[in-house]
Amino acid sequence: MTANVTGFKRNTTCRYCGAGEFDLFLSLGEQPPSNGFLRADQVAGEARYPLDVYRCGRCALVQLLDVVPAEAIFDDYVYLSSSSKALVQHYGRLAETLTARFGLRAGDVVVDIGCNDGVLLKGYTLPGLIRVGVEPSKVAEVALAAGFTVLRGFFSPAVAKQIVEQHGCAKVVTATNVFAHVDAIGDFVDGLLPLLGDDGAFVIEAPYLLDMFEQTLFDTIYHEHLCYLSLTPMMPFLERHALEVFDVERVPFGASGPAIRVFAQPFAADRPVGAAVQQMLEDEARWGVERPEPYQGFMRAVERIRAGVLEILTRLKSDGAHIGGYGAPAKGNTLLNYLGLTPSLIEYIAETNAWKQGLLTPGSHIPIVSEEKFLKRMPDFALLLSWNYLDFFLSQSEYIRKGGRFIVPMPSPRLAP
Repeated sequence: MTANVTGFKRNTTCRYCGAGEFDLFLSLGEQPPSNGFLRADQVAGEARYPLDVYRCGRCALVQLLDVVPAEAIFDDYVYLSSSSKALVQHYGRLAETLTARFGLRAGDVVVDIGCNDGVLLKGYTLPGLIRVGVEPSKVAEVALAAGFTVLRGFFSPAVAKQIVEQHGCAKVVTATNVFAHVDAIGDFVDGLLPLLGDDGAFVIEAPYLLDMFEQTLFDTIYHEHLCYLSLTPMMPFLERHALEVFDVERVPFGASGPAIRVFAQPFAADRPVGAAVQQMLEDEARWGVERPEPYQGFMRAVERIRAGVLEILTRLKSDGAHIGGYGAPAKGNTLLNYLGLTPSLIEYIAETNAWKQGLLTPGSHIPIVSEEKFLKRMPDFALLLSWNYLDFFLSQSEYIRKGGRFIVPMPSPRLAP
């Protein structure tokens, strides 16, 4: 059921352009918040919300209109970025890249909005950098314990003012897997200009719309992800807030799969606009980001993934196999709930994040266990919910070394190795 929760709302206008014309092209039913892992005594009161995806008819921003109250997502937030070794390596490389590209020096300020447990801040290794995080959830306690300066709360113009007053303007501001999460995105962006000063750089990293469609990566869709980003609607939106996109790139690996990385600057900055910006706009136009046709077949492609995964699972189960799950990311819960999976099919799920161990997955209510317990039970197969780390797990996972096999759901259902 959809709970009557204070703060739940349905938007009637686009977050970027304010239009009220939308095309609904995907419905994944009613689902609980994907990071809403719960204890057994919380199952009875679990809330579900519509998970429907729309395209703005004016600017082409893909977005959710149903907004789950922030407290339902962040009050008991248990996502720890540093629990993934692959993600630690990814953010370490990003910090090194930003340090070199923008010539960071001792005394410069870098800010990570949505810093989680400090994983990206930790990647900055240049001595003397002033590293500041902004984090609304209880995970901020981990970053604070690691010695970082962290402002508790959601980013806003008031938070930006506080950072500038205490530390000065930032040379680099990052928002990795954050920009697409913000409902009042205009207020968020309005806080960036005073924080960036005249020549700071703002870096967004988030799942990319074209990757989501081309590889049918529908599990990146959940209530926390309010928007699904492409450059076509983003550029004019940022320009209306006095920010210029000067570079962009597609990266094959991100927190939720392939990603887009967008670099923006105040109009006063003098970095030239790279050729990649115009190239991406042209690529998106050819793909049809502003036309309805590419969206119309997406639901059918999602249904094919569902049928393929269920066929593998039911065949293996009928053969007497024991099946577990591997990794408990938020996006995995979109998959589990859309497929209707329960402990009768997926008996338990291995997870290295100690905050999730002992809890149940939202909606599907599958027990989460430590990797040590998982290896003792040693299921024949494991549904790889963290499929975007497949290569890493194939080379590093003890489960694979002991003879286990993954059921890989995306981008095409299969067994590996």
